[in-house]
Amino acid sequence: SDLPRRREKMGRMLKPSFGMQLGATFWCVFVYAGATVSILGSLLVPIYALVTPNAGTTVYVITALIFAYAGGAVIYRPEFKLHGKWDWFAKHAPNIVFMRKYLGFEIAPLPPKLIEAERKEGAQFLIAIGPHGGDSMFRILIEGLLDEAFPTMHGKIYTLAASILFYLPFLRQLTLWTGCVDARRSVAERVLRKGCSVLVIPGGEAEQLLTTEGEEALYLRDRKGFVRLALRFGVPIVPSYVFGVVDTYACSKWMYGPRYAIMKRLGVCIMLMSGLWGSSVCPKAAKHTAVFGEPLSWVCTTPGEPTKEEVDKAHAEYMVAVVALFDKHKASMGVGDRKLVLH
Repeated sequence: SDLPRRREKMGRMLKPSFGMQLGATFWCVFVYAGATVSILGSLLVPIYALVTPNAGTTVYVITALIFAYAGGAVIYRPEFKLHGKWDWFAKHAPNIVFMRKYLGFEIAPLPPKLIEAERKEGAQFLIAIGPHGGDSMFRILIEGLLDEAFPTMHGKIYTLAASILFYLPFLRQLTLWTGCVDARRSVAERVLRKGCSVLVIPGGEAEQLLTTEGEEALYLRDRKGFVRLALRFGVPIVPSYVFGVVDTYACSKWMYGPRYAIMKRLGVCIMLMSGLWGSSVCPKAAKHTAVFGEPLSWVCTTPGEPTKEEVDKAHAEYMVAVVALFDKHKASMGVGDRKLVLH
């Protein structure tokens, strides 16, 4: 196997060809431009149609399509019903396949105890993964690889994503097609009730805003909701970490206070960051490797009703486990001199 040779490069900056860098830039600009045009167009075209007499057939048709799309999104709400996945897109879409290659994205071999637990009939996990990073691109890239890593759970792992993403055209489809559902608690509970598993980035936007290039960090100390959810449903938590995420962008802390306030009030994270060629849309090529630890299980005194003490104990044990997971792999990932900081 060539895995040992690949491991020597894990966690270190890659050196893609100029053509690969151009390709990565093209695909990232395509996504961001598509999102920008879709969002602005969905706002400005209907306004133009309303205020301009005889705006023209094309404008009226586009306006009708915008309202039809918005109406369908409001009525159908697949982000609440687990109906948005598109397996082919997550696995084979050209932009996703290209960016996986550009970042050298892979999932490390799972530990034996996790493999054994995953093979059991009816197995469910709450996979807690991080760090979020400047753009959490790894979340999109990993979806198409999960079926291979967790074959028994084929198509039954759903990722919790920020609610705002489902209100933005283009980004909405990208989010749905790559296996995401709304991050609100009721939806996470529905996923687990249906016998499926949840993948969550516990640190969320707060962790995203704290991203610092080269600093391995998780925003976890005040994040206990995912632990409480796992205890309520009796689902094991799988500690997970993605190496390489914090090396893709240099993130500025300028105006951190106001941006943090916007994030808290509106759920929108405004990042000031510099990636490939100084751009804020394309990451630098840092090899990405996702590692998974052994599942952690707890038993509540009263099933389905965890006490504060039980949540605190499980949360503390999870933090110990994720640091141990990081320390176990960091040398082989090329970041042996780093420490995982928990905020």
